[in-house]
Amino acid sequence: MARHQILLLVTAILLGWITTIALWLNPPTLTGDEAYYARVPVEMRERKDWVVPYFNGEPRYKKPPLMYWFVALSQSIFGENEFASRLPSFFSVVFTALLLVWFGFKVGIFEVGLWSAAAFLLNPMTAVLGNWGAPEATLCFFITASVLFGFLWLFNNEPLYWLLLSSVAAGLGILTKGAPGLVLPILVLLPMTIWKVFGQSSKPIGIDLKKSLWQFGFWFFLCLTVAAPWFVAIWLREGEKFWQVFLMREHFQRVAEPMEGHFGPIWFYLPIIWLLFMPWSICLPQAFVKAMKGIRQLSRSECCSFDFPMAWWAISVVVLFSLVATKLPHYIFPAFPAIAWLVALQLQRDMNKSEFLLGLILSLLPVPILFYFAFAGVEAYKKFLSEIGFKPGMELDALRLAAYTLLLGFASVPLIWCSSKIVFVITGEKIFAEEKSLLISGAIMTIVTLVSLSILMKASGGRNAVSLWSKSENIATFGSDTEWAIFYAKRVVPMLGRNQKKLQEFLANQRNAAILARIDFSPNLKHKGLKLKRFGIWCVAFSEVVESNKNIQR
Repeated sequence: MARHQILLLVTAILLGWITTIALWLNPPTLTGDEAYYARVPVEMRERKDWVVPYFNGEPRYKKPPLMYWFVALSQSIFGENEFASRLPSFFSVVFTALLLVWFGFKVGIFEVGLWSAAAFLLNPMTAVLGNWGAPEATLCFFITASVLFGFLWLFNNEPLYWLLLSSVAAGLGILTKGAPGLVLPILVLLPMTIWKVFGQSSKPIGIDLKKSLWQFGFWFFLCLTVAAPWFVAIWLREGEKFWQVFLMREHFQRVAEPMEGHFGPIWFYLPIIWLLFMPWSICLPQAFVKAMKGIRQLSRSECCSFDFPMAWWAISVVVLFSLVATKLPHYIFPAFPAIAWLVALQLQRDMNKSEFLLGLILSLLPVPILFYFAFAGVEAYKKFLSEIGFKPGMELDALRLAAYTLLLGFASVPLIWCSSKIVFVITGEKIFAEEKSLLISGAIMTIVTLVSLSILMKASGGRNAVSLWSKSENIATFGSDTEWAIFYAKRVVPMLGRNQKKLQEFLANQRNAAILARIDFSPNLKHKGLKLKRFGIWCVAFSEVVESNKNIQR
């Protein structure tokens, strides 16, 4: 691969992720699951207990501890702040991209490895998860390591220790997020092992299959050995309570029925991939068609381009989570390295007219959809505010700006895609090829995603709300999605949920109380006679009139 092409790829990646520096210097408040992974390490250090995770003074059995340990290490170096809490996720996506580059070099297709790393990094999903302090990016890294190490052993005639490294990575994946760390590598590697054995006619199938299955059995044993010590330790400490939450609720129940309203149709993840892997997703249909033809390579001693194994990796992840009742967009992130590899392979081939037109159609479709939601979403929010008794503030302009910024990014994809063809028609030379147009679009999509995210988070008002709320002596939270505030309170806080009785008891027992809630729960607080101050989508309710910081804008 020419040196100028490497420079082009590296420059595009750096430009795409340059916005991250702004997010580090002036970070938005933590959101959602980030709160747990930022606060639990703090309580681990305070309790000097690295076995049982605690959140807000209570055991949190939902997830294993490895991500907590990584965040604790980061916080011990950089302090208890948003930057330190999100840094492990950033390193995870960087290391996953480097794994793809290394794998391409190892199997003799370095250019594919570089392009797959660029496609993996320059898309909306990776941009968000690489700057989100939850375990998805870390899980993706360990699954990628496990599968790629397994592929080296299986298809590249590498020594057995690559299979052992694969099992260690899977074990660390279990310690990151539980069963997916084990199930996903098995779903990819075990069928490929059996398929590869049956494709080799030069050896007795029975003997070869038995040997491979024994080796895979050792893989499974070593994987569990890596993960088992912590599970045994917490079981001895906490008993059946741990398994009831971790295994029954977080695994079996989540698979069997939608939890917390996160449901969707069987095809839920197809538009997710299409939109959140943009612009590269416009090449995916033809990439998968070509990959399925690569099944013949499994009958050889080497798998030269890994078309079909990578397709199987992506398909197995998407199908598995499509069958799971609880659905969230980030669940399929472990499929993105494989999808990026398939796109990189497609970019090495000449593109015909029909493939170009299909790419153009796929790139154009999101624009009118987003255009509609950019207007409809803002109007719906404005109507919602009036219904609960609030006047729109400056956050409405911020919402519009974020929507238009994202719309601009998606609109740039078909424009840049077409420009490559226009340059070719005018000059007769492919100076500006399709892969370069995707690279530029990928950098733009990454920038606009991070900028839009930053605008929305700042406009949400969380920083101002929690700043005023945490200054009060007696504080609590009411309603849903308030876990993030515990990190900023730096103490144990009563979380009243939606329980009206608990709210009444708290107000009866505490004077000058301050309650943080999302604005959709404000009618409940107004009904109790509380005085409210709104900050974006959050509000702080006071049981008595409290002098607040006049510099904080309403």
